[in-house]
Amino acid sequence: MLDTNSLKPLYIQLEAEIRQALREKKYLPGDRLPSEEKLCEQYQVSRITVRKAIQQLTDQHILEKHRGKGTFVSTPSRSVDLKEQSGFTNYLSAIGHKSHHLLLKKELQPSDDFLCETLSLQPNEPVCYVQRLIFEDDSPLALDEIYISSLTYPDFLDRITGDISFYELLTNYYNVSRGESVCEIAVRIANAEQASILHCQAGDPLFLLQKTCFAVDGTPIHYSRSLVRGDRISYTIRTQNLNTQFISNINN
Repeated sequence: MLDTNSLKPLYIQLEAEIRQALREKKYLPGDRLPSEEKLCEQYQVSRITVRKAIQQLTDQHILEKHRGKGTFVSTPSRSVDLKEQSGFTNYLSAIGHKSHHLLLKKELQPSDDFLCETLSLQPNEPVCYVQRLIFEDDSPLALDEIYISSLTYPDFLDRITGDISFYELLTNYYNVSRGESVCEIAVRIANAEQASILHCQAGDPLFLLQKTCFAVDGTPIHYSRSLVRGDRISYTIRTQNLNTQFISNINN
């Protein structure tokens, strides 16, 4: 029970109580907190106090609000090595988390100048466009868009489903061996539509990953664009100290 005689504001006390409940694992990442009404009854405080405490924890990305669903415990941010990234499905599986995809859209689109140049396509050559929402366990993690040649990969739209790994599909059905990938990373701010899909707040930071994947012979396979929640993922870039080798070559 909160101390009404304390000089510490009630919302600060309630925030501390919720933090303690999280430390004691009464609520795990992805769990839904009790409703505002139940928290009011449990701690004998006003709805304003509850909302202020929840907002404090939301601002610190400890909790997250899902419109129409309630308040949930945030999933901790994880670090991904850009050099070793092989798709969200494989990455999440490697760290013991479940991944699934919600297929939002798939259709044929005419290629524009950018796709023609990126994927070495003929003007207006049709491409398969796939938009998927990627989940970590039961929480949205990334909004993924894929562009791939419909002529090189026939029946791709029929084969791609919500739960199949994109790279497994390339390997198992099209016998494609992947070579290098070129990835460009930037930061964007979530708009209202993106925030609604990714269950974050409008204005929250998102990573924008633009990746072109090549076969071992250097042929472009696909171009993808992913919006990833910035509070859930961080990216690691490994570099080598080339100065030593450079100086050594000069001295020799």
